[in-house]
Amino acid sequence: MSHPEYAPAPDPSLNVQFADSLVPELTAGRYVLTAHQTLTKDGTRVDTDHYLDTPVTQQVEVRAPRFTLQPEWIHGAYPTPGATGLYDDVLPHVTLDRATLPWERGKEKDTPVPWLALLVFGEGELPDTDPHCLGRTEAKTVAELLVPESGVALPRFDQVADPVTEDDKKTTCRTVLVPADVFHAVAPAEVELPFLTHVRRVNEQHQGVTLTDDLIQVGDYAVVVGNRLPRAAGGRYVAHLVSLEGWQSRLPGGTEETHDGPDEKLRLISLWAWSFETIPDHAPGFAALTEHFVDTEGEGGSALLLRVPLPAGRALSGSDQQEVADRLGKGYLPISCRTESGRSTFGWYRGPLVPRPPEPQTERERRRCAAEAMIHLQQYGVFDVSLATAFTAGRGVALADHQFGAALLRLRGKVQRAAEKKSRATATAGARARIEHLAANGLAGHLGEVLTTPARARQAAAASVQRPGVTPVCAATELPATAGLTPERLRADADLHARLTSDDTPLVDPADDDLTLVRSRLLGLRNLTGVPFAHLVPDTRMLPSESLRFFYVDPDWTATLLDGALSVGLAHTFDLTSDDLVFGPKGVAPLPPLTTPVTGLLLRSQLVSGWPALEVRPYANPEATDGETTLPVLRREALADDVLLVLIEGVPGRVELAEPQQGVHFGIDEPEEGGSDDPVDDGIIRLREIDPQSGTPLGQETGAHFPARAGLRPYLRPAGTGGPDTVLNVAKLADGLGKALGIKGRPLFPSEFAIQMINAAQRRTFTTAPEEQHLTTTGDHPNG
Repeated sequence: MSHPEYAPAPDPSLNVQFADSLVPELTAGRYVLTAHQTLTKDGTRVDTDHYLDTPVTQQVEVRAPRFTLQPEWIHGAYPTPGATGLYDDVLPHVTLDRATLPWERGKEKDTPVPWLALLVFGEGELPDTDPHCLGRTEAKTVAELLVPESGVALPRFDQVADPVTEDDKKTTCRTVLVPADVFHAVAPAEVELPFLTHVRRVNEQHQGVTLTDDLIQVGDYAVVVGNRLPRAAGGRYVAHLVSLEGWQSRLPGGTEETHDGPDEKLRLISLWAWSFETIPDHAPGFAALTEHFVDTEGEGGSALLLRVPLPAGRALSGSDQQEVADRLGKGYLPISCRTESGRSTFGWYRGPLVPRPPEPQTERERRRCAAEAMIHLQQYGVFDVSLATAFTAGRGVALADHQFGAALLRLRGKVQRAAEKKSRATATAGARARIEHLAANGLAGHLGEVLTTPARARQAAAASVQRPGVTPVCAATELPATAGLTPERLRADADLHARLTSDDTPLVDPADDDLTLVRSRLLGLRNLTGVPFAHLVPDTRMLPSESLRFFYVDPDWTATLLDGALSVGLAHTFDLTSDDLVFGPKGVAPLPPLTTPVTGLLLRSQLVSGWPALEVRPYANPEATDGETTLPVLRREALADDVLLVLIEGVPGRVELAEPQQGVHFGIDEPEEGGSDDPVDDGIIRLREIDPQSGTPLGQETGAHFPARAGLRPYLRPAGTGGPDTVLNVAKLADGLGKALGIKGRPLFPSEFAIQMINAAQRRTFTTAPEEQHLTTTGDHPNG
């Protein structure tokens, strides 16, 4: 923030620096340079005849853009051209790469006055040129522009110091015909123009996240802001960046403010134009929606956990009821099920998203069918079907993906052929050595043992892995070279595993297309991609409308999910070995181990559809620290129009929900609580620090807002019958802001006005309490 005419170098401690103006040494016009010289020696003039006094003059013309702008000078605009959204609290603005442009033709005064203004028109306000706000203009040469038209006022270039040249008259410009009463209703007064134009300087430390054309990048920019808020009732608008040269006397408060009759029109030069549409806002704003999450968080944030709400105020009697309450608290849900014998009963089900940290995962063998994942609760005679459901879900997702199934079968075939070749070579060398040994130590006595040992070993291995009630996978008897290569044997025989996975001739090329596809699908499945929503949230009471829920991801559930996917196409025991050789911990392309817990959140709210670019920022520390980075987000996906799923690697200390950081925009804010459909009725401006002597950093919110009573309608211009409305009285608003900030003895500077009008993104912060293993919440509003 600075006030001098020439902006200083960027302050490295700031992300964005605002300056009142950036005026060139010479503005557009014609100048006469005069030069003369004198010759002196020791302070005494030598040219006593004054023959050097004759001045030499040179006329110089400084040119600047006047009737057209280069497209590359337009850095961006907001609302984005052609956009549709909620913009009733936004002042449209355009950002220019040519930072001196608004002052290159301005008047020379104590406060530089721009020659540009951004005028915002609604539907029907430009009946001759653009009644439907499509951004239409009329092309005319400057010579044609100067030809008088009946009932049309033209710019008074005779009142401008820089006359129109013959070359200028050949230039083609874009014009728009504006009814005089509309112009006087929307055009800013001359004293208001400096407040609506400023310079934005962005240094290397700023990192902007944006989904609009108005990107925040390193450099200097001129920003021209409109003085009109779109109506809360919605509608189309068109914004025109117009030249005010020759119109100063017709501006509100000017010497020729009155116009000739109700039908008079003004032909303005439109340097650039774009249109957008705002839709009616009958939904609560960001602050109100997120405030609801805080209001319903429950004791210690317990209601923000993903589970069925526990019965309140009901005493538990006996261990059985306590067992039920504990299971509900862990995220389980009783569901109807039918046993293999056909008997109807109920079972417990818990999906992969659990409200408490899951139990540590122990070493286990791979599950080959859903029956192996059933857990029988003998005390109550019921089943826990959670993992069995996970297996079935994984198998169903895999069977539905024909590319995955085909690639998995081809991959197993490649591994099988490579392993058979290596095993045959190893077996041949081993057999030769054994025959030589037996021949030296009595071949006849040991020959029977040699021939029967493999069969006995296979029988013993099969007996050790067979489980009651589960149909075993058949042994690969037709593949004698690989028949004994089971996952158990490979884990026990490190040398055998090393020979099969040696790098000289890998079992499969790490860049193999089938391997890449299968591995990618498995990683996506581990992030629950493709899992039916009913498996994630089995009861709507766990995620009611307008709710936010946090959870942990159960690694045993996701591991069983992958077991189900890999069960597709199992034909014999070596298929299990093949999967382990490829995706196991020491395989060709192992799946990365989950070294940290996976957590996340589910959001069911109008925030999902109303703010598609809603930012979810998880941090490790509960308190903000300098230079901290967010935890990795494994998956973010809108599962429905109003449901958002976010998976996070690690346990966050706090999670921030924030409106999109779409550059530096300008407008008004909504109150912390409540809010009407029309932001003008209860809108506020959150005051920001502008005193460098205070202890608060420049630009940071002071905690106060303006006006003291919410509502900015007193700071609008009176609207005539059917005339343009929601136009700010910028001079009155700037005066009120100056008084609210405690400024005495001087007016508010344009850069200070811009800082106060920043339409900052709002945010809400949720923090965790690790020692209690539940979530607590705190609300945090816009931070400039």
